[in-house]
Parts: sequence; C-alpha cells; structure tokens
Amino acid sequence: MVVKLLLEIAGKTVKNAAEKGVSQAQAIVFLIDKMLTRFANSQVHQNVAIRDGGILVKIVLHDKKIGVFRISTLEEIEIGNAVDQAIKVARATQPNEDFKSLPEPEPWTAIEGAFDKETASCMPEYHAQKVKEAIETAHSKSPMVKAVAGYISTDSISFAVANSLGVSSSAQLTTASMKTTVISEKNGSEGFGTAEKYSRRVGDIDPTVLAEDAAEKSVKSVNPVKISAGEYEVVLSPLAVGTICGNLAYIGFSARPFQEGRSFVKYHLNKQVFDEKLNLKDDARDPRTLYALPVDGEGVPKKTLHLIKNGVVSEESICYDSFMAGRENKKSTGHSLPPLMMYYDSPLPFNMIVEPGESNLEEMINETKMGIFVTFLHYVMPVEHTKAVLTGLTRDGTFLIRNGELTKPIVNMRFTDSVLSALNEIPLIGRNLETVEGATVPPIKLKKLRFVGLSTY
Repeated sequence: MVVKLLLEIAGKTVKNAAEKGVSQAQAIVFLIDKMLTRFANSQVHQNVAIRDGGILVKIVLHDKKIGVFRISTLEEIEIGNAVDQAIKVARATQPNEDFKSLPEPEPWTAIEGAFDKETASCMPEYHAQKVKEAIETAHSKSPMVKAVAGYISTDSISFAVANSLGVSSSAQLTTASMKTTVISEKNGSEGFGTAEKYSRRVGDIDPTVLAEDAAEKSVKSVNPVKISAGEYEVVLSPLAVGTICGNLAYIGFSARPFQEGRSFVKYHLNKQVFDEKLNLKDDARDPRTLYALPVDGEGVPKKTLHLIKNGVVSEESICYDSFMAGRENKKSTGHSLPPLMMYYDSPLPFNMIVEPGESNLEEMINETKMGIFVTFLHYVMPVEHTKAVLTGLTRDGTFLIRNGELTKPIVNMRFTDSVLSALNEIPLIGRNLETVEGATVPPIKLKKLRFVGLSTY
C-alpha cells in the first residue's frame, strides 16, 4: 500500500534526523499524480500527466533555529542528503522565538470513500471521451454555438507525516473536476456560458449536463445590453458564492492576517457582521466536501471549525497550524496545508460548507423585482482586507432580472463592495448545495451588491 510505504520513509527520515542531535524533526512524504486535458475551439489541444513525489524535511535546533528542505525524489541517499541540507539551513538562520513546538500526536481515523480507484487510474482516452461528449452536446444545442473550451482533471494524492514527538499520520485522496465554457455568436455578437463540477469520483461528472448548462447560458447571452452602475439585488449561483467564500477564507479566517491585523475578523469579534441566517463551517470529514482529509499537513487530525455562526465571527473563526497557534499559546486547529497546497504560506480552511436554507434558484429569481443574476465571478481580488472589500467582474452568464424573470443578457460589470455589507442582508439561501473546489455552497440572494462600472466585453 502506498501510504504504508510513505509512512515508513517518513519515520526513517525523522529517526535519521534525531540521531544527528536536532531538537525536533518533521518529515512530510508525498506522491501526487495529476492528469489534465484541456480543450479549446472545440478540440483537445493539450494532455499532460505529472507525477510529483518527494519529501519535505523540517529541522528545529535547540536554539530555535529552523531549517526546511524539499526534494522531488524518494531515493534513500537523496533523502539522507535532504536531512543534512535542512540542518545546514537551520544553522544559517536566525532563531525564531515565536516557535513553540511541532504538534504532539493525537488519535486520528481514516476517511472512507476519500480515495476512488477509477479516478486514480484514469487514462487519457477517458478524458478524451468526456471532452468529446461535452463538445458534441454543446454544438447540438444550437447552431449559434461557435466554440467549446475547458478542461477535465483527475488527481490522486497520498502523503504521510511523521515527527520526533510521535506523530505518524497519513492520507490518501482523489479529486476530479471539469469545466466547460461555451462561446456562441449571432450577428457578430458573442455570448458566453460556463459550468463546473467537482467530485472525489470522476464517475460523478457528467459532461453532457455541464455542456447543456453552459450552452444554454451562452446562447442566451448574445446581444447583451448595458445597464447603469449602482446597487442591485443579486442572485448568485453556487460558482459565485464559492468564489466569495474562498476570498473570505484567505483574508479573514487565516491566523496569519488575524495576527498581523489584516483580518476583518479581528475588528468584528463577537459581532453579527453577516445576516443571522448565514452559517459557515469548515469540516474535512463531511462527505459533501472535496478535500476529505483525516489529517492536515502536519499530521494533526482535522476538526470542525465554525467560521460564521448565525452571522457572528469570533476568535473561534480562525484557522491555525502549529506555528501560528504557538504564537498565541493555542493548539493547532488542523489547518496546516497538505502538499498539494504548499503554494500558500498560511493555514486556510478548504472544506467550507454553507448551511443550506429553504429556497431554490427559481424562487430567488421570482422574488426579485429588479436585479442581476450572476453565474461566475472573475478575477476577484481583495481591496481592503480589514473591511472585506472585494472587487471583480461578472462573467460567462450575467442576466437582468425584472419582475421575477430572467430577461436580457447584460454586459459584464465590475463590482466593488464590502462583503460585510453585501452579506449583511440575505433574503434567501438555497437548499441544494454544490461543491465548488474548497467550498460546498448553495445559491444565495443578496439584498444589494454595488456595481461600479461596465466591462469592455
């Protein structure tokens, strides 16, 4: 079994480091298989398969000097060299007085169903067939369909963590995702539509459903009209809600911005800053989430964390790894990032779930007199972290709602608004949840969102 072998390598690496007289040592051993097929202009244009295996060694010396070294091989001699290099790095650094300790071992249990053999063994032919189904379905929808683009991805990750305090944990996970974007044209005007699906099982992804959804929005999006900037009622698809949740996680719920005074949570502790109907948790053991991991990147068991409770944020909303927790004499909440997410430098929630409501998308539209339906939010960026001000563009299916009906497509618009204000009044929350990578969310209707201008397309 792969994880058993990875655990053995991690344990041997830590033992090797301990024999060299270090204070503490940690080894993260990982093996990642990724297969990606991209398509554009209604044809496959790229197919890549990547295997990335290696080890990340962390060394703590007795004077709190810390060294980290990563290699992309599992050869025994190179792992031994990595330990030596990590020690050299540690000796060359300044002591880190904020460091308290690597995590102590805690009981953990594996998650059933997190790993799917069909997804892990997916071949390029399977990807190509699914792409073909999406392309053919989209073009059959209307002669206006000009081109189909997107990707399908299947990933498998296994990792093991061991440290000199006794931690010995492992995880194995598969993920699959597909995005389909359809471009339509009529009398020189283009329309765009998009649809996405995420799952731990590639068999859950139906390319025809995605293509039909994207094509329908695309065909309806030709000849968009311009509307003036201002505040509008907004109905957000799960794709758009997921984007907002992801940005809130990054700017608000991570320990680093909280400790550095950049998190909006720090300035609104124990206050109801969101609508009381809004509840958001992070729970990697919930089967509805994508990244179902029993432990985090330091081997700490994953726990449920309530980020927003009845609209209220508090100190319990903050995600910690062992280092950030040590700064406040707290324990890690199990949010150190695993190997597949090492491009971030701060603990993050990536299994968020919005508590569902009692509504559906049709009811949200029916109860909107004058508003905007948003399929997708593009290039969303934080403007003012402490006030949770975000800016971004609508994209791939933006429609005017008038008197309870979707009417005309509109030219994409830029929004700039505080999420604290936008989510302060939520008339309706959907009952059906969709997984959008790091968040599992329903459609949501907002009382108002501020749009500040038009896009050029």
